[in-house]
Formats: sequence, C-alpha cells, structure tokens
Amino acid sequence: MASSVLRVPWCFLLLALTGCEPLLPEDTTASANADVALGTSQADIRIANSLTTRELVLNAIAANHDANAALSTNSLESLFDPDEMLPGAGSAIVNHQLRDPYAQRFMAYLVSCALGEGETLEYLNPFLPGGAQRSEWAGSAGLCPWWRTQAPGDACLRRVTACLLSRNNGLGHRVELSMRGEIHEPALSMAEPFSLDAWTVPLDHVPSTTASVNSAVPCNEQTVGAERNCGWKMHSVGWCPAGQTISVGAGGPAVCPSGTPLGSSSGARMVLRVCNGIAGCDKTDARHVESSQGCSPESTDPSSSTDTDPSVTFTCPASGGYFTVMAAPWDSDAEGTVTVGVSSGVQAPLSERAVYRVREGAFYGNLFGRDALRDDINVTVTLVAGSKDRYTINRPKGRQSKPVFKDLYSCYDPGWVYGRAYATYRVCALPGTQEDCAATVTGPCWSTAPNVPYQCKTQDGSLLAGDGDFEACMDTSNQVWEEPVTVFLNGACDLVDDQHRDLCKRWTEPPPPQETSKGKR
Repeated sequence: MASSVLRVPWCFLLLALTGCEPLLPEDTTASANADVALGTSQADIRIANSLTTRELVLNAIAANHDANAALSTNSLESLFDPDEMLPGAGSAIVNHQLRDPYAQRFMAYLVSCALGEGETLEYLNPFLPGGAQRSEWAGSAGLCPWWRTQAPGDACLRRVTACLLSRNNGLGHRVELSMRGEIHEPALSMAEPFSLDAWTVPLDHVPSTTASVNSAVPCNEQTVGAERNCGWKMHSVGWCPAGQTISVGAGGPAVCPSGTPLGSSSGARMVLRVCNGIAGCDKTDARHVESSQGCSPESTDPSSSTDTDPSVTFTCPASGGYFTVMAAPWDSDAEGTVTVGVSSGVQAPLSERAVYRVREGAFYGNLFGRDALRDDINVTVTLVAGSKDRYTINRPKGRQSKPVFKDLYSCYDPGWVYGRAYATYRVCALPGTQEDCAATVTGPCWSTAPNVPYQCKTQDGSLLAGDGDFEACMDTSNQVWEEPVTVFLNGACDLVDDQHRDLCKRWTEPPPPQETSKGKR
C-alpha cells in the first residue's frame, strides 16, 4: 500500500468455524453448570470442532475482569511468548487462567483473527509435562498483526471481537464462511489488505463433522489408480446448470475413446475425482460422483497420454449445484500437475464470491477491557484443596438470561424469513431459549420496506462495490460501530440443525454463480 488512504478493504476473507486450534484438553463437565477439575497433564486431549458459544463467553480469560484487562492492554508476546514474556501481574493472570480449556480455545481463535497467515504465537501449555510445554497458536486473518508486539488499540479490539463473534456457534458445527468488511486504519499500519480470493479451494473435511477427508491425507505407501483414498489434492469448485450433462477433464475427451481433450495433464499420469458440493470426498462417500484414470483405465502406463489422461462426465442435479474437482498423480509417489477443462455452460473454477453467496448478517461490538463484562461475571481458576496440580474452573451457575458481555451485537440480513429467530439461534448456546447468548440481536441490518428500522447505514461498503458488507452498524443505544464483520455462507442451512430447519428459510434463493476466475492450476 503506497498511498495514505485511511481505509483498506479486508473483503472475502475465507475462514472457518472450525478446529484451527492445537490439541487441547476436552472439558470434562458432567453438565452445563458443573465445575471442572483438570490436572496439568492428565486431561483428555482432542481437537475441538469450533469456538462454541460457551467457549467464547465463559472462558477464564475473556470472562475474567483482570485477565481481560491485561489482554487488551498488552502485547501478546509480552503475555504469552516464553522468550518475550514480561514478568508481572498481567502475564501471571493470563497464564494461570490457561488451565481452563475454554481459555485455550478462545486464545487459539483470537490469535487466528489477529495475526496473519504463516504467523504463530508461542505459549506454555500447562496441560503438558514440564519441559515440554512449548506450544503455538496459528494466525490466519491478520486483522491486528501489531498486537504481537504492542498494545492493540480500540479499533483493533473491535475488529478482532467481530471476527471472534462471527466464528462462534452454539452447536459447534464446523462450517467455512466468508467474512467481509472494511478496515478504518492508516494504510501503512496493515501489511496488506485482504482481497477477493479468485480461486476457491475445496474443503478437505467431511461437511458438518470434524473428520478430514481421507483422500486428502498423503499415502503411507506407494499406491496407484483413481480408486485409492489417499494422496489427492483439492483442485477447484464449480457450478453446473440443472439437469445438464457436463464434462470435466485433465487431458481426456468428454466421450471416450476419442474427441477433443478437455484440459491437460503434465509431469506424470494424473487422475481426477468429482464430488457433489464444495468439499472433497472418498471413493465410498455418498457425495462421490466419479473417479477417472483415462480412457484405458486398465493401462499401467505411468506417463500422460491420450489413453491415460482423465475425464469425468456426469449429469448435474435437477436443481443445479456445486461440484468439487480433485486431482492426483496416478502413482502416489510421482509428481504431476493438471489444467482442468470443463464443457460449455459450466462455471469453474469459482471465486470466493461465487461460492459463498448467502448473506447471513453482521457482527460487531467489543468484548475486551475490564468493563466489558457484567459486574457479576468473573470466571476463575482455583487450586483444588489438598492438590498440587488440580484446578477447578468456576463458571457462573445456571443459565444466563442476558448476555455476559455488555457490548456484543449482531444484526441479520433481510433475506431471512424468520430473521430475528435465526439470528438468536446463531448466537445463543441454548437455541430456542434466548439464554446463554453471546450477543444481543439488534434487528435487521438493512431494509427496503418503508417505516422498517434497520441497524446499518449501508449494505455495501464503498471500498469494494458488490461485496455486500454492512457498514456503520448501530447497537441498541444507537451507538455506531465502525468495525462490523459481515458473514456470507455457502448454504442457508449450514449452521442449523435438523430440528430447526424452518429458521433457515429465505425469501429468495441467490442466483446461480456468474463469476469465474481466470486462473489455472
């Protein structure tokens, strides 16, 4: 950024409501209100699905007045990095509170929101044995990269808050989302702005589960052919018209044994796989459409040729829909590349804008600072009497009828038929009860109906036309928040369980994707 423009876009930031955190001890709570006693090295270890609502609002760092104040006024390195940590009350309290697994999950997501991709923050994990406690959290979004070495500042805290709130869900579902917004900062304070992702890489996990697609994992030993469930790479996402027979190829013709090749393979014999949806699949998966190893599948020739280059022909569902392309060398020990070609009428490869088309709403506010919490809330970690290494997490008893944090808000897109009900379901740990909620639902973000109040001053920020980001959104006291996050989903029901499917009804469906990237892989 060479100019001194005061705002830069961070549009189309693709993140996951997912387990990006390192291995963490699972909370062994017997019920929602029970205290938890955890040993320093004896608790169970597993990867969490998502930042759940309870983990966001009842963790021992954000929901502790002293720890929250320390976090919001110091650099991350000075509090957590064992090589940079500054001795004092601030680092002492936050590291003590890390004995709460919710706190570790919260910090994993905080670092993911604040620091950039490829950055990590080291910390000492008290659940690991002495001498082997060094662990790290990974950055991703880069919304406040300077927090690593200096105090964050108010705008940064509000931006990270919006990121955290948008990535929470009461069900713990693993769902990718697209976050869009604008940054109100001097241009030179950010390493680079976020921009539209012109090529959406398919998901490498099974939708709505914590499981990885087996085929995305490297093979343990040399394996050949398109039937295997290891050693595949996620290539691209496409859209096909309803009921149309289409073809996808990497050098093979649409119809064997001859014809015009679609795409190409190079470096080695390659194989293709097509799956329904935006995630990869295994051969035995119900979402598997077809796998191909060329017009002569019985051939053992490891080189690319007109007989061995792959293609897949299939009929798109009656409603039209997304499909995923996967590619791999025929021989798992070989290396090769593909340029995927598609038949006419197919949109591929798709950009992030084209894959994430359902606008959910906006999230905003500030969960940081000593006064961010209700006065009667203070999650503490205390040593169990008579023990040297067992601690109890003291969380509030009973359900909370009002939000734990004073200034967390969400508004909903006017496209929802039951907007307020959907938005409340999204931000509350107990769907349907309006209890244990992370945020206050303020109303529709936008409305074109006369005499219907709405919460945001614009539904498309000025820095990137057409991205659909709500900006300058108001809370219940009409205070304007300048750092909202607007979330787009792939499917309207991505975050709704089977018992509440009515909540994800929309007045209209978004039109089929029309935008394709021109990149090649």
